[in-house]
Amino acid sequence: MTITAAVDGSSLGNPGPAGWAWVISEDCWDAGGWPSGTNNLGELNAVLELLKATAQAGLADEDLHILADSQYAINVISKWSPGWKKRGWVKADKKPIKNLELIQEIDQAMQGRTVTFEWVKGHAGHPLNERADDAARSCAEAYRDGRVIPRGPGFASPAKSTATEFEPSTPTAEAASAGREIPGNATDVETPEEALERQFLEAWLHANSLALKALEAPGCIRIWHNGSLTRGLEGRAPEHVECSNFQVSRVQSTSDHHNTAESYPDAWVITYVLTWTGGKLRESSTWVTGENGPRILLHQSSPISAR
Repeated sequence: MTITAAVDGSSLGNPGPAGWAWVISEDCWDAGGWPSGTNNLGELNAVLELLKATAQAGLADEDLHILADSQYAINVISKWSPGWKKRGWVKADKKPIKNLELIQEIDQAMQGRTVTFEWVKGHAGHPLNERADDAARSCAEAYRDGRVIPRGPGFASPAKSTATEFEPSTPTAEAASAGREIPGNATDVETPEEALERQFLEAWLHANSLALKALEAPGCIRIWHNGSLTRGLEGRAPEHVECSNFQVSRVQSTSDHHNTAESYPDAWVITYVLTWTGGKLRESSTWVTGENGPRILLHQSSPISAR
């Protein structure tokens, strides 16, 4: 059996709010993105996510035929990267390889598999390509607007899948989290702010450096439960985590959170309880919306004393 899938990426501004998507059918697709990224990043990530999804579904032994409208993605994966790999991941002209870490992940995910690529013209009415384009763009627009990310069902059975919409105007919490192990129990009505925070938690708990960096606002800092302070969001994550009691408050005063409201007219703080094997922590993130969409300016952890 040969699995045929379309992949696509989208970036509003390039770089800007970005999305990726792969589509096999109306009942089998997935999409995601970042607050800021390039179109090429979206194209490559769509390929990687498709490879991961098919492998996790037990389909790694099946031939995979990928339709893409990006000559860049096809050339990088099937033409250029083999030579780069032979030279120790160095280009012939010694110039840096863009998106190298992602390209190496794709190379690793393709080992032992039969994967072929076919270029299709974008925006030319190809059904799978059009659906992938719509899904990727919907994620980019959702990040730009601070809305719930319209994720797909992946390889979920049709009976369990509720995510069949490619437009982000009416996304559900299940569509936002389908196919992903997101900590905590999502409520029936998940707010856009909570969905964004879960994107951060997923990236942190899975040590996804690329996704974490994309979520950082300029000058982002993190205060850990032991009082230490670091720049950026990266850091060691605990295991067996559950999150609960999400609460959101808008930042209205310039005296709150380092004059956040003065620098960013649209800002909010989300707090919740993180439970792990070592106890409980009170987590809070200050989100701000700038030109590239919502990002985290400050994340703080505080221990909760046992009583």
